[in-house]
Amino acid sequence: MKWTRLDQSGQVPLARSSHSITAVGSKCYVFGGEHEPRTPIDSALSEYDFETGQWAYRGCTGEIPSPRVGHTAALVGQSLYIFGGRSGIEMGRLSDLHSFDCESGTWEPLRSSEAIKGRGGAGLVASASGDALFVIGGFAGYELNDVHRFELAAGTWDCPDCCSGLAKERWSKLPARSVFGVAPHAASCSACTHGGHLVLFGGEVNPSDQGHAGAGQFCNDMYCYDPNKADASGSGGWHKLQLDSGSVPPTPRGWFAACATAQGLLVHGGNSPSNERLSDMYLLDLHLH
Repeated sequence: MKWTRLDQSGQVPLARSSHSITAVGSKCYVFGGEHEPRTPIDSALSEYDFETGQWAYRGCTGEIPSPRVGHTAALVGQSLYIFGGRSGIEMGRLSDLHSFDCESGTWEPLRSSEAIKGRGGAGLVASASGDALFVIGGFAGYELNDVHRFELAAGTWDCPDCCSGLAKERWSKLPARSVFGVAPHAASCSACTHGGHLVLFGGEVNPSDQGHAGAGQFCNDMYCYDPNKADASGSGGWHKLQLDSGSVPPTPRGWFAACATAQGLLVHGGNSPSNERLSDMYLLDLHLH
């Protein structure tokens, strides 16, 4: 297991935090975020080529989402989805959903739901079958642990069984930490022992007393969650990951972007303990030893 710092050239995105990064084949896309606290940068979409190490601005058409920070993103096939976030200094919280066709370069707004509070820092996860998206938790002036489902074919929202009864009690035990990176490692992966697991890196362990104007206490530890080993409390599946000798991890950070790749976890930018926005990018390869 090893971290590798990736080379970057071309139209390298401005250092930022509270943004999203999404891997699509040999490319990845960065959207949104802030360089100055609570001030969205823009609505440009930056494309990185893993093979050449080059960044370039991606031309887009359609109804482009408004500039935002603290949103979340997910991928289904060749479609990238963006949900929620905050609109800036006024901290207006959003609950809108947008799709981007990576082949045609077209943005499209999708149906929103009045049942979903505007929020930043939520999780957006695609179902294993790729027919639905789940919005999980986030922050709307207080921590949330609700779950909402968007059916892609029908274009409709509902609240699944995981928001009711015993399942709701189970979801309420999710960790409160909300500015870390987490992504699934493919269940079909036979190259390592982490197939089907969730890989978690870094985040904020103590918030700043200056709110969004300051940096909290960040970490750079790594954990893996195996759902097949979870006990009744939901904690038994977690174990700490150990790096190979000589591997240098990213510096402690929070509010960064992260996504899954075929190898493992991709991390970009974020906020440092000195409250400086970062522009570096790392790939955690779960297969190297």
